[in-house]
Amino acid sequence: MFCFVYAASLLVGETAPKQADVGIVLAGDFSRALYASDLYHRGFIPKVWLSRPERERPLRQLDALGVPYPRQEEVSRAVLLRKEVPADRIELFGHGVASTIEEARAVAEFLGQRPDIRSLLLITSRFHARRAEAIFRTILQAYPHLEIHAVGSPYDGFVVDHWWKDRDSARQVVLETAKWLLFWVSTEF
Repeated sequence: MFCFVYAASLLVGETAPKQADVGIVLAGDFSRALYASDLYHRGFIPKVWLSRPERERPLRQLDALGVPYPRQEEVSRAVLLRKEVPADRIELFGHGVASTIEEARAVAEFLGQRPDIRSLLLITSRFHARRAEAIFRTILQAYPHLEIHAVGSPYDGFVVDHWWKDRDSARQVVLETAKWLLFWVSTEF
């Protein structure tokens, strides 16, 4: 019963943001771009990198029909621009990434072109921050000089207390728990 009640609390790693050379907005939720704009304006990050996620099946069906529906990175970029993050401070990385592991690999490729980057601030949802940081640390082991920290967006709407009463939070607890288990048992990245 303890694990059930505190499942959300065990997932959430509440950490204060740290200064970094770049803020990386991971795919998944537009609240992450909102928080990235806050972090930019508070001086924690001078640049923002946006992940280009794989297009979900229903959206690919709309694409095939010619029905316009914006890509996730386009909406996140629009959020940043609306929140007055300058366009020259925003870069896209990856192409069609389907997981946090693929995002970390795409960042590794990007870092190969940017040896001046010494620190990353991963910007994600609160329930995802702890796992995202663990994945990035694992994938980016070849960069021992690189500092990696993750923060969760306070705008994500995730309900920690009584998570089982909120449909979206319950879904995230179940999914994130399963993803943690897969991460722990997986030996290949």
